Amino acid sequence: MLGIPTHLAPRVNAWSTVRAFHAAAIGSIAVTAIALLLYRFADPDVRVAGAVLALLPMLVMIAVHVQFGTWRSAVAFLVVGAVCTWWFATIVQREVPVGWVASYLLSLVVIPLILVGGAGAVPSRVIAWSVAGFVVGRSAALVALVQTDGTAHAFLLAWVTLAFVVALVLFTSRSSVRSERVQPELLRAAREEHVSAYRAGVEAEAAAILHDTVLNHLGAIALAPDGPMDAQLARTVDADIATLTGQGWLEPQESRSPGAAAASFERMLADERAQGLRIASTGEPSSLAGLDERTLDALVRAVGQCLANVRKHAGVDAAEVSVFDDGASCTVMVVDDGRGFDEAETGADRMGLRASVRQRIERVGGSVQIWSSPGSGTSVMMTVPTAAASREHPTDRMPDRSDPVVTDEGRLR
Repeated sequence: MLGIPTHLAPRVNAWSTVRAFHAAAIGSIAVTAIALLLYRFADPDVRVAGAVLALLPMLVMIAVHVQFGTWRSAVAFLVVGAVCTWWFATIVQREVPVGWVASYLLSLVVIPLILVGGAGAVPSRVIAWSVAGFVVGRSAALVALVQTDGTAHAFLLAWVTLAFVVALVLFTSRSSVRSERVQPELLRAAREEHVSAYRAGVEAEAAAILHDTVLNHLGAIALAPDGPMDAQLARTVDADIATLTGQGWLEPQESRSPGAAAASFERMLADERAQGLRIASTGEPSSLAGLDERTLDALVRAVGQCLANVRKHAGVDAAEVSVFDDGASCTVMVVDDGRGFDEAETGADRMGLRASVRQRIERVGGSVQIWSSPGSGTSVMMTVPTAAASREHPTDRMPDRSDPVVTDEGRLR
């Protein structure tokens, strides 16, 4: 109940109750038929085939009413049920002389009328139809008893069922009222958590991009020889300044031309090569086309940061980048033969590997594995889901501006 919007909760609750009543009504008819057959096996002289046949039209009308669920189908079920109850009671009164057995069977045949009479999802209507079904069923049975000069029965089980139905509907209605009071607070808390998670994601991505651009460029400028800035470095700085001052990193475009993913990846490799790093590219960069725009952007930036780390920290000028996929995910490995490091000893202020690689990949539902130790080089494996896998198994993400937002009143906008 607490997960359903406030304005829908009462109807959904009542509808679920009615559907449960339908299943119980079918079970009651099945129990009635089984009880008749068992009584027939215990006393071969009784003839109960007609009583069993009287149950079949009721079963058919239950199916019709479940299919349509209108007041017309409910009235039709009560009419057919009344005739079948009269037919059933006439045979039982004549063939079953044991009083308590006859009373039990008559109650069983009236119970479906109590349970399936409902034709609406409003609690008061469910109760009204159930009472009407009880009155119709008991009246039809009494008519049969009068016609056969039989003994009146208490219909105790039918009374108990009616009382249970009324109590259950009233209880669930009261629960709906309580949930209506609690629901706005829960929705408000969920919205605040949603906004907080979105804000944290934006801040983390902004910090990672700031590290990827400003800090990396400051390091490149500090290591550059005296004189004018390298033309390639200047172009890269200009492009990154445009990225920082714009909003493209917040809302990447969903549409792209064929081969754009591989081209974006190759541009990143070209920028790193222009910084003096020799990069051997293997595998199938074309498989990057299976990624959505946000995942591709995160993967390209993370790989770029890994290569920047090779330039700045590995003590070598060569690295290998391998791309491969298995249909459900795409994996990129960056390997170097440099000095290596111990990730556990990396300082808290070192954001490159933590924020620009690991957290960035995790935000798009991927994972990062690192193998490195001092003196043995470094291997970083980044795995992200393809666009098809992301749709089948959605992960937490920063919401788009078009995503619906739950208001305090429980509505979507």
